[in-house]
Amino acid sequence: MADMTPTNKFIQALGQTPGLATQLQGNLQKLKDDLDEIIKVLGYTKTVADDLDELVDALTTTSELLSVVAVIPEVGEAVMPVKEAVDAMLAEVKPAKAAADKLEAMVKPFREALQKLDPVLDEMIQACGTISSTAQSFLNAFTAVTNCVNSQPDGQFKTDAQNYLNQFSSSVQPYVDALNTALRAANDAITTFYAALKTLENALSPLAAIADAVEAVMKTLQPLLDLLNELNNALKSIKIPTLLPYPTEISLYDAFKYFGDLIDEAMKPIQGLVDDLLKALNIQLPSIPGLDQLYQLLDITLPSIPDFSALLDAILKPFQELQAWIAKFSLQCPPPSGYTVPKL
Repeated sequence: MADMTPTNKFIQALGQTPGLATQLQGNLQKLKDDLDEIIKVLGYTKTVADDLDELVDALTTTSELLSVVAVIPEVGEAVMPVKEAVDAMLAEVKPAKAAADKLEAMVKPFREALQKLDPVLDEMIQACGTISSTAQSFLNAFTAVTNCVNSQPDGQFKTDAQNYLNQFSSSVQPYVDALNTALRAANDAITTFYAALKTLENALSPLAAIADAVEAVMKTLQPLLDLLNELNNALKSIKIPTLLPYPTEISLYDAFKYFGDLIDEAMKPIQGLVDDLLKALNIQLPSIPGLDQLYQLLDITLPSIPDFSALLDAILKPFQELQAWIAKFSLQCPPPSGYTVPKL
């Protein structure tokens, strides 16, 4: 085994740099490639919050309008089971909506921060590629010169050249060590962050099914709500004469309460809507499985986003020093005739 001269130590250290840079580049690329899908999953918190907001409004309006149309004799009995189902779902959905709003408030700033990472990730990926190729190229050249020097016959050139190599290695070693340390630190940070993101992605993935279930309820409810709105407008817009001692008009809604003898005549213009409503009341609202998960997700911990700019800066500073020293390396071997080893 060769003695661990400064030159050998330098070669050993620089030999680690291309692999460290390539490993970091791969992990950065994996993070970048998966980031869009992770951000999409994090967007489910907004989808669920918005969908539940819409559903609460729809259920509330449906419940109110069911109470309105219940004054129609042939509708009143049919309305009650549907209203009970709507009110029961509303009681379940309202607190879930509040939880979803809180969850979205937590996740939104984190999601928006992730959306801004692409430029610095691209910069780091490019830098790692440059570091890997530069380090490998110089390692090959430096090792070749070192092997050449060591194979020379003993003499002034060999002594001076080995001194040059040792002096150069001792000067550059701290920058290579710092570069390798920075690459390892960045790689550890990226690996930890990526694992935390995947854990978060897995935790939030079930929200997609909740959003689908909410949308299924809306799809079932919307035709009924549309009919209720239409019938409600009809009830309050159709006017009939009354048997009061002076000419006046009242809404059809009030007529159902106080003027039963006039109902049959007043119902003729809206009987088609009433028949359609009676058909629409034969609905079964789908359930929304998983709403309880919204409360559990409020306890999730969002990972800290690494300071990518600082990680990159810690890498680039020693690398720039290394580049400057590479540019100074001028030892030639085998030596041309009359060659003198340069001074550093």
